[in-house]
Amino acid sequence: MPNRHHDTLLRIGGVPEHFNLPWQLAAERDIFSGHGINMAWTVYAGGTGAMTKALQSGELDVAILLTEGFLAAAHQGLQAKIAKVYIDTPLIWGIYSGAGSRRNVLEYGDRPQFAISRMGSGSHLMATIDAQQRNYQIDADQWTIVNSLHGAMESLARNETHYFYWEKFMTRPFVHQGIVNLVGEFSAPWSSFLIVVSEQALATKADKIQTLLQVMNAECISFKQDNASPIYLGKRFDMSLAEARQWLRTTQWNYDYRVHLEYLGNARAALADSGLCDPHINLEHLCAPWVVLGGGQ
Repeated sequence: MPNRHHDTLLRIGGVPEHFNLPWQLAAERDIFSGHGINMAWTVYAGGTGAMTKALQSGELDVAILLTEGFLAAAHQGLQAKIAKVYIDTPLIWGIYSGAGSRRNVLEYGDRPQFAISRMGSGSHLMATIDAQQRNYQIDADQWTIVNSLHGAMESLARNETHYFYWEKFMTRPFVHQGIVNLVGEFSAPWSSFLIVVSEQALATKADKIQTLLQVMNAECISFKQDNASPIYLGKRFDMSLAEARQWLRTTQWNYDYRVHLEYLGNARAALADSGLCDPHINLEHLCAPWVVLGGGQ
């Protein structure tokens, strides 16, 4: 038996979504103790906004964050670095209204209320960026914090809020159940998820963090190739096998340490247009020492 008392504790957070199933499975199999790592995996239903607070307060060492959420948090002073890209492919966001709502398309005319998990979350940032690209500014009193996906479903069903942005596949079961309507989609031109490490953890646990990343690279490759993965996804996330296979085909994990500055630049520009990020924030300074940078600023 490995001596867990001498293992390095790494506290890692992620959203309870299908993207992070490789982490969940790895934690359940306790594959890290053989590498001298005591891996504590915590699910954050509050998403990126909740995890950036946990990183800043020292509750987390590592978090899997939305790219745009990390940049917005870095602009607000989050002391953390990009350890690597986690998911290369962009996220497809669905835009939802309550099933009993008359809203079949996204309209801003009557100042609708937007459900968000919290300020700084993906649901907040995506609605802001989409509105900005449609030449509309959402005012502060149009946000309603609902804490989680389930909170949003309840809020939309009660018609307390009118629209909600969330990852499309995770929200499909609620569309199938007749709780919400899909009224639009939004996809941003950048890689969706980053693995982010607090500067405190980087200063004290860098070697073990790099080991963790190497182990998870192998886990994600195996998960992508495993014929049983659609079955695991279907059981845990209420997806049909066909949906799980489609999602797996269209989702690409990142297996190296390259960060494309072009993609980060796209996210920075979109956030800057919405007043959520300094257009001149130095992207290279936001990366861990082992990151290989590519593309232009």
